[in-house]
Amino acid sequence: MEYLSFPVEELKEKGGYHTAMEISNQPDLWMKTYLKIVEEKQQISEFLDKVWANDYPCIIFTGAGTSAFIGEALVGVYQKELGVSCRAIPTTDIITHPENYFIKSRPTLLISLARSGDSPESVATLEVAREHCDNLYELSITCNKQGHLAKNSDRKNSHIFLLPDEANDRSLAMTGSYSSMLLTGLLILHIQKIEQMEPIVKRVSELGKYILTEYLADLQHIAESDFDRAVFLGSGPLFGTAHESHLKVQELSNGNVVGKFDTFLGFRHGPKAVVNSSTLIVYLFSNNSFVQPYEYDLVRNVCETKAGETSIAIGNLDNNEFSFDLSLQFPGNTGDIPEDFLSVVYVMPAQIIGFYKSLKLGLNPDSPSVNGSISRVVQGVKIYHKVKSGVA
Repeated sequence: MEYLSFPVEELKEKGGYHTAMEISNQPDLWMKTYLKIVEEKQQISEFLDKVWANDYPCIIFTGAGTSAFIGEALVGVYQKELGVSCRAIPTTDIITHPENYFIKSRPTLLISLARSGDSPESVATLEVAREHCDNLYELSITCNKQGHLAKNSDRKNSHIFLLPDEANDRSLAMTGSYSSMLLTGLLILHIQKIEQMEPIVKRVSELGKYILTEYLADLQHIAESDFDRAVFLGSGPLFGTAHESHLKVQELSNGNVVGKFDTFLGFRHGPKAVVNSSTLIVYLFSNNSFVQPYEYDLVRNVCETKAGETSIAIGNLDNNEFSFDLSLQFPGNTGDIPEDFLSVVYVMPAQIIGFYKSLKLGLNPDSPSVNGSISRVVQGVKIYHKVKSGVA
């Protein structure tokens, strides 16, 4: 058995076994996640029907770190499809300034996303939401049935979706947990026609397997080069995955590679100054024909001021004018895949680059933080409670 081209025994010796396995198993995990949602269609639908019975509910996606970036990828498509106000707000913002985000009289669906559900902010966000909303509905999407989030959501107006056990990554870096919770969010949006989503999930799974079979050597070669800055650019639903991608490389390299992220249009407004000869730029191209011209314009702008950076393109392009150091092209026409679902598979190259860079630096990808500055479940966060003044 091999994962990311390494025999299992060699991975266990190097310390990267769990990370490599969890990255490699994602395409199969996505299918298992889909099937579990199909099995639980009735319960999910009944819960959501209670939410939609309210006039003008709002939706807040929340989580910390990687889990928060899932909300960034989901917020736009939810607002577009449902026609209600949607926001992505990290738990780390909510617990300090809850009054800035909740409207007490407004029916609110809080969608909490968490791998372990054990970070202090996860449970604290539920508590402050209950204090600041008169009509609160709680949908918790988590990978850990033993986590505090799963155990603290047993209320009449709450529902818990537990992902398959394999989604609860054992390694420090979230990989399968990120992509599978993101997929879950996308599929729940389409719960009423979930059976019709199977071809899309299968296609996304096929693209993930294609990356693993066709591009490992190329991604390893780039990961082992001398870049120490990595920039990921994505538009719309791909922005959240660009955000997650920068963190993945930064985490797995223990900060030896400093990550940045932005939209294609936003990158020219100052952030482009980070580009130099030791920068890796990864373009996450949309398959939306309206969006692509904006993305191509940015690439032209970067080429005009080329500073010797390394570049990777992800996605099938209808433009042959550009030359990238690596271009990840997929078989067939990806135009039939909803743009939102590309965000699930587009995170894999960053995970793979981060894994190989970690090994190149002599680190243990399963636990790359040498001094313990970051951990699988965040430690040391103390939750403070406001003292009520008694003023009417």
